[in-house]
Amino acid sequence: MSKPAKTLIAATSSAMTLCAATFADDTTEILNGQINLNAAILAVTEGQADQVNLASQTASAIANAASIDVITPHDVENDQQFGGDVASRATTQARAIDGLATTTATSHGNSLSVLADDTLDIRSTQTAADGASIAAEATLAVEDYVMHSVTTAGANANTYQGVVYGGETNLDLRQDSGARVTADAYVTAPTGGLGDTATIAAGANGNSILSEGYYQAPSQIVEIDQENRGEIRARARAEAGGGSVATTVIASARGNEARIQNEDGYAHMQGQQSNSGTVTAQSEAAIPHFDVDVVTLGSEAIGNSVVISNFGADAYNGVGQTNTGTILAQTWQTGNEGGAGFATATAFGNAASTYICSECPVTAYGTGSQTNSGSVTAVSSQSVNTAPYLTGSATAIGNSATYQTRQPD
Repeated sequence: MSKPAKTLIAATSSAMTLCAATFADDTTEILNGQINLNAAILAVTEGQADQVNLASQTASAIANAASIDVITPHDVENDQQFGGDVASRATTQARAIDGLATTTATSHGNSLSVLADDTLDIRSTQTAADGASIAAEATLAVEDYVMHSVTTAGANANTYQGVVYGGETNLDLRQDSGARVTADAYVTAPTGGLGDTATIAAGANGNSILSEGYYQAPSQIVEIDQENRGEIRARARAEAGGGSVATTVIASARGNEARIQNEDGYAHMQGQQSNSGTVTAQSEAAIPHFDVDVVTLGSEAIGNSVVISNFGADAYNGVGQTNTGTILAQTWQTGNEGGAGFATATAFGNAASTYICSECPVTAYGTGSQTNSGSVTAVSSQSVNTAPYLTGSATAIGNSATYQTRQPD
């Protein structure tokens, strides 16, 4: 008897079928179908205080979600369709926060997560309709000070995330999105300070795949077909009278991303990625007085991204990437006087990287292709009166392919 699937359906779904029973080999043991074509999903959390030691606000909104946890070999078929609007908003407001303030907003159109101990065969189709929207916004607002803070916003149209611990994983993953995806993370303290540490991060993706394998040398064979047509935008901003000892502001936006992280088993990815949507990542720090502080800013915008990292066995990348969309990464820093400022802006039409162990008898193979006809722009700007260190860099690349060996941990 196979273990029944643990399936979580978040938000509403107009159609859903789940079956987990005993079948002969090569049959579907888990069948999941979810349709939410006129979604109006909103999650809002707000916290207000004068002075507190700790503060935490978390908002999560999902149109269709499925979670599968199995310990025996399984076949899975998944079909998720989303249209409409999904939004999350988390806000923390206070005069003073003596400890840690955590403010998190996450939004998903379609989400499939899998945890498996043995062989797994998955065929999945996720569709986010043209004109749909997925938005996440996280805001921390303080008057006097906050000693430590983490403010994050993440938004995805279609997401697959899987972890396997053994056997052979065969994935056939199709993701199609015409949705607008935005993630905004803000910290505002115009007359206040940011204490010891402050992290502000925003991430937005059209289609996202992450497949991980550990422990008992699992092998992974992954076929992907990702297409994004919608606008993707991530924005992270810090505005404060004084910075923290370490202030980090990061924005990341991708039309399509696919990643394999594996150990000791063969890792193979093939298929195609196509992006025609505008992809924008923006990070900004407006901090007049950053004393002896370090302010680090980064923006990364990518049309199509593939990363294969495999330690202990061979790796293969056979993904064709095509970008026709506009890709823009922008980073700004302004201030009067202070410590060190580091700003980077990176933009790629197509990026593919394969990493293998430098001390193992293994090989990285590749037959992938890259075609870019979209504009790719990276801008880094810093303007301060006095500072001992000020470093900025901007990198714009149409097509980038990397094969690299790394030492194992």
